[in-house]
Amino acid sequence: MEVIYVYSLCCSTGDRISLSVDSSVKNFPVDEGGCIDVKLTSDKIWILKDNGLAYHHLFNSSNMEEAHCYALQEEFIADQLFQSSEHTSDDLISIISSILSSGKDQIVPFVSSIFLRRILHPGVYHNKVLRSTFLDYSKHWTDNEFQSLTVDGLKKEILSLVEHESMAESPISIFQGWKNFFCRYFQYWCKKNAPYALILQSTSGAVGLIRTHSVSLFRSLENTELLTDGLSEDLGDLASFGLDLFNDNSDREILFEVLRCVVNISQQLGKTASFIFYESFVGRQSISSEEIIPRLLKILGAGYGPSTRAGYLSGLGSDVALEREQRDHKNLRKFSVDMLLSLHDLCKKAASWRKILDVIESYLQFLVPKKFTQNSGAETLSCLNNSILVQASCQIAKVMFEYALDILLFVSYLMSIGGQINMVHDDITRIQVDLVPMIEEIISEWLIILVFCTTPSESPPIEDFSSQLSLLQIDNKINKRSWREKLGKCDFTLASLLLLHNQSSSGYERHLSLGCLLNPHEIITSVQKFASWIVWGNTGEVSSSFLRRSTELAIVLLRNGQYDAVEYLLAIFEANARRERIFRSIQDTSGDWCLLQHLLGCCLVAQTQRGLHGVLKGRKVSEAVSCFFRAASGEGASQALQSLSDEAGLPYLGFNGHVSAAWKLHYYQWVMQLFEQYNISEGACQFALAALEQVDDLGLGGDGFERDSSNESTTTIKGRLWANVFKFTLDLNLLNDAYCAIISNPDEESKYICLRRFVIVLYECGAIKQILCNGQLPLIGLADKVERELAWKAERTDILAKPNPYKLLYAFEIHRHNWRKAASYMYLYSARLRTDTVQKDQQHMSITLQERLNALSAAVNALQLVHPAYVWIDPLPEGYSLRNEHYPHKKAKTTVKEQCNYYIYKELYYSVILQSVNDVQSQRLQFCIDIEKLEYEIVLTSAEYQLSLANVKWTYSGIGRAPSDLVELLVLTNLYDTAFSVILKFWKDSDLKRELEKIFSAIALKCCPSTVSSSRTRSQSLLLTSSNDEVVVHGSPGMELTSEQTKANCHWETLEHYLEKYKNFHSRLPVIVAETLLRTDPHIELPLWLVKMFKENQRERPWGMTGPEPSSASLFRLYVDYGRYTEATNLFLEYVEAFASTRPLDIINRKRSSAVWFPYNTVERLWCQLEGLIKSGHMVDQSDKLKRLLYKSLLNHLKQLKVDSIDAVSSAG
Repeated sequence: MEVIYVYSLCCSTGDRISLSVDSSVKNFPVDEGGCIDVKLTSDKIWILKDNGLAYHHLFNSSNMEEAHCYALQEEFIADQLFQSSEHTSDDLISIISSILSSGKDQIVPFVSSIFLRRILHPGVYHNKVLRSTFLDYSKHWTDNEFQSLTVDGLKKEILSLVEHESMAESPISIFQGWKNFFCRYFQYWCKKNAPYALILQSTSGAVGLIRTHSVSLFRSLENTELLTDGLSEDLGDLASFGLDLFNDNSDREILFEVLRCVVNISQQLGKTASFIFYESFVGRQSISSEEIIPRLLKILGAGYGPSTRAGYLSGLGSDVALEREQRDHKNLRKFSVDMLLSLHDLCKKAASWRKILDVIESYLQFLVPKKFTQNSGAETLSCLNNSILVQASCQIAKVMFEYALDILLFVSYLMSIGGQINMVHDDITRIQVDLVPMIEEIISEWLIILVFCTTPSESPPIEDFSSQLSLLQIDNKINKRSWREKLGKCDFTLASLLLLHNQSSSGYERHLSLGCLLNPHEIITSVQKFASWIVWGNTGEVSSSFLRRSTELAIVLLRNGQYDAVEYLLAIFEANARRERIFRSIQDTSGDWCLLQHLLGCCLVAQTQRGLHGVLKGRKVSEAVSCFFRAASGEGASQALQSLSDEAGLPYLGFNGHVSAAWKLHYYQWVMQLFEQYNISEGACQFALAALEQVDDLGLGGDGFERDSSNESTTTIKGRLWANVFKFTLDLNLLNDAYCAIISNPDEESKYICLRRFVIVLYECGAIKQILCNGQLPLIGLADKVERELAWKAERTDILAKPNPYKLLYAFEIHRHNWRKAASYMYLYSARLRTDTVQKDQQHMSITLQERLNALSAAVNALQLVHPAYVWIDPLPEGYSLRNEHYPHKKAKTTVKEQCNYYIYKELYYSVILQSVNDVQSQRLQFCIDIEKLEYEIVLTSAEYQLSLANVKWTYSGIGRAPSDLVELLVLTNLYDTAFSVILKFWKDSDLKRELEKIFSAIALKCCPSTVSSSRTRSQSLLLTSSNDEVVVHGSPGMELTSEQTKANCHWETLEHYLEKYKNFHSRLPVIVAETLLRTDPHIELPLWLVKMFKENQRERPWGMTGPEPSSASLFRLYVDYGRYTEATNLFLEYVEAFASTRPLDIINRKRSSAVWFPYNTVERLWCQLEGLIKSGHMVDQSDKLKRLLYKSLLNHLKQLKVDSIDAVSSAG
């Protein structure tokens, strides 16, 4: 055992100073723990040991004086982290499992929340310790990364490490993971914060401790702590503990026995019961604190449930489980018997339970936070290190809360066993009505202090404007900027914020210096003053209500962005008020309740900006709306709410509160603007509607009312509010409601502005077609304005925008059966497409032309629904719109913009009315566009579209001139259908035949071999295509078709197809085609299908070559003209032989007058050509052979004609 000896030195003065050792020696044994440091003062010796700090009086006459001890912080840390031997953490999971019977979905979050609060507790949390613990889990952080972590981020990191180590998600696995994490953390905390040396300040009596990475001060024990620690001994005078209100010794004895019973209950449940109650009180769990007490009483009466305990003990082995179960059962029986005996003895000693309850009620006054008048409290607090004050307040508040909770459990236990201890009904009623509410209020007060001291502050949102101003350091309050930067850090709690705010607002901003360190007793006094300031305010008056103080604190927290804390604080009071059955009286008699509801509403609105979405955000908005309505409905709401400063969120309105509707009108408008500021349209809309109801209740005159400083009329106020309703419903995509707001607006100007916005929004979201054009909304009296807005939008919108406003106008007018107007808008759309997209590339040009075609077709379809007398549309110049009419009236036939032409339109209108339908049609002006002109434009646009697909650019200059060059381009690009459509639309009669001849000549030219490949093509013998699409190739049968041949075959097929289709329009087309072919290539072989076209007209008259075009005589003439003598001779022989072989039935017809005709002049010309060839020596043999055949055939033919002539003459005579 180590012993410290203190020797006294005697000093004598004389000729010289001499020192001698006095014979008296004091020794101070160091019983437990090693000695770390020793300090001497004038009258004390301070000994720092491993397990605590002790001091002795040096000049005490008794050597047996007991040391005065201070516990080290390690004891508090061990208690918080479940590392002390005083209780086991195993009880925690057992109690939680008994209370929460719904399974792991609730138990795991509840357990994790408790452990997270423990490790982030002031005095427990330490940066270096936590980082060292993270390293054991292979989690590495840089300094900047770790410092940038907020409280929420830190919680997520810790929780992820524990869950990852636990692997399984069962409550037992998570619990073991937390135990391991806490064990490592506690070891590192003791290592990183080992005691190093004492600090003693003789002037102030302050005692401090220097640790490896921190500094702390020692404090004295609070009276309640001293009283509880002394229960194991006989207490002589309770006045030394502050209990001077008991003058009777019997009362002191009763209190002593009561406290012993309270301690027994506390030891039976362990300290984990207070942790669970605190978590249910603070956390957002599925069980409320009101449900905890009955379930804890059930554990005291029946113990842990068998299934609950078995779930935890099953992992420890059957023997251990059985031993634990037996021990728990034994402890429960012992506790029940001891308590029952103690309570019976207590009742006998007091003679009645009424006496005991009086003592308990008197003792409760000892637990209520003391009241101090702190006019200069801010100066006192500014001289103390805030972190030390916060930690000390946290420890004392925790102790007081636990004592109050133990008292609550005790009185509740008395009620549960009242029949066994002879407690009458009146006593039980007194406990329920008087004591329990009193204890709950005490618990709430200390819990609020504890929450302020342990809850880290919220970090300001990024979008928070005040935070941005702080970061920019616009103001000159450096201290205020510095502590605002600490928001969201673990070591900066709500209590720290309140302290600094109080100091800043009071003007005391002095820094901590060594001269203002407080001694252990002064720390306790400062904590008591701080608790008094939290609960009672600076005045400490008894009349000051805790509700009023709660609203004051809520305003401070609200101004600093601590919305969760505000909601929690106000919710606690409201719950207490409901529990104490004073809720209705507060609501009816005091404006404080209105303040509470208003501040709670502001808090809930601000919370919606903290990343809430979906159902959670909707719930917050709904609760905020209810709070604001309740705030406006309470008694004294006007005066109470106007008493708030501008910083609290409500400007002074200037009303005395006598006119309820007038005040509510302004209040509802303010709330509406608040919701609008946070982009919460749902809430803003509700208060805009509520304000409208107040306008109706006021019954304002048209010229305004005297109480309104703006002196606005009823119409103006309603117009503004209905405009707001429109805006909010439009933001919520409630289109029908937005339209209802428009038509309900009495202010015409405001209504028109809303309507314009409505149309624009519908256009932008693509809902015009569904809402307006389909008739979902009854546009009574607004149709013309809607049309005007759509037309205005169409004129100023890119023509290729989607959805296209012109199409919307078309659908809008079609639904209203305004066919001409619908056609006009589609024509205007096509015109803009033609003028606005000139510079587009080819791909976009094709799309544009397709759109133009669709627009023109839609215009034609719409005009076909109009009465035949009025089938035309007027061009729509910019800035001019048609009237809403089915038939033409004033402006049906003009495009002039000047106002003076109105009278011309008027006269034209009356003239149209008096004329017949035929007269109306004859008097249509030339610039009006009818269906025929639209069809012309459709044809030309279609041609342009087809050319664009073939990458050929062509633009027509108008529909009044026949586009001759267009047909040539279409034929060159093989767009034959389009070319024929243009020809048939723009040419008639002889002009049509001429254009058909041109186009078929062009097609025939494509069938002829090119100059370059003509020899090769001829060497391979150009194929001939029959009418049945049979292909015959002359030449080698194994030769494949070349690309030129394939292309030529396509041309032949095209020529055959269109010639067969259009030969009825012009009978000479086959002749033109054959002549073009022969003229281009005299050696070309005409296709069989073309030859058959010349011969098929002679099938009905086989006695000559006469007949309609195309005739065989025409083909014979072409053969002769282009030197195809062999084909000509064969053709002539064919028809001569057919004439000679006439059937007997046709002989009579053949012998009629002028029944037979052959082209004898052409035959004569063929005969001369053959003779010329013979004379010239060219193709002599072939020509001679053809000549003989021709001669023989003519001779026989003439003989036959002679015989037929004689027969015809004789039959005639």
